[in-house]
Amino acid sequence: MKKVILVSHYQGIAPQALRNVPVHSPSIFAIKQGRKLMSWHEESLHFGGGDWLIAAAGSQLTFINEPHHQQFSSVQVSFLQPPSQELMDEIEVGYSKGNRKENKHRGNKGEARAVLSSAYHEFSQAQSPKLSANSQLCFALELLLSMQGQDLSTQVQSYYLNGFYQQLMEAGCLDKLFPGDPQSLRQRLSRYLAQSPGAEHHIEQVCKLFSMSKSTLTRHLALEGTSFREVLAEVRMLHGLSLMQKKNYRQVDLALLCGYQSESRFSQRFRQQFGVSPKHYMKTVRG
Repeated sequence: MKKVILVSHYQGIAPQALRNVPVHSPSIFAIKQGRKLMSWHEESLHFGGGDWLIAAAGSQLTFINEPHHQQFSSVQVSFLQPPSQELMDEIEVGYSKGNRKENKHRGNKGEARAVLSSAYHEFSQAQSPKLSANSQLCFALELLLSMQGQDLSTQVQSYYLNGFYQQLMEAGCLDKLFPGDPQSLRQRLSRYLAQSPGAEHHIEQVCKLFSMSKSTLTRHLALEGTSFREVLAEVRMLHGLSLMQKKNYRQVDLALLCGYQSESRFSQRFRQQFGVSPKHYMKTVRG
């Protein structure tokens, strides 16, 4: 059954300094215990218990997770389905009704939407990603999280999800989560690769699946500032982080599970991505 959200839990018993953590799907990080210190536009933002970090797809996060009373704890909710078109239209109208009217006279509806999407993407990127969740938002999130233990159809999940999106919009924050086109090629590719991050993926197979030539897929990814190999590596590194949160692994086993035959190559790529070695990160999770 298709899932509309992905829930990941993170913990730590020592400070965890990570850089360039990619966010492939729009996500909310809810801090449960401890605090997260994040660099944002040359500022330092502090997220404590009850605060949410709202990250749009394509974000790169640099932060430190700091324990409190011997524990850091947070939950990441990744959204695999965008809001309904009605909600997306409301975001655009709420942002700039005047621009919307002006663009209607351009004669090209697709171009008008693209111009407006780009405009409110820039506007949303300038807003702080920090949100102090009120009781209504917390209630809506708990309902969303409770779906994980239920055998619900995708349609029923979508009702719950759009209810959460509605609550987020009423709080004036839905545009932070979806500041532009939610269906980028990078996002579609990362979702596909994340289904089996340790498998041997070839670009030719992906091209066939996405009904694109190799040159077209490469060109579109380049326009989004990335490449097939980069997205695959990022997906595998995130998979490594997730695995280490669940149990202790020998580094050689961790490398194999993430699609690397070489333990040293995996460790090098992990450090290059996050600025910390897998062994050091593992110690911050359980000691």
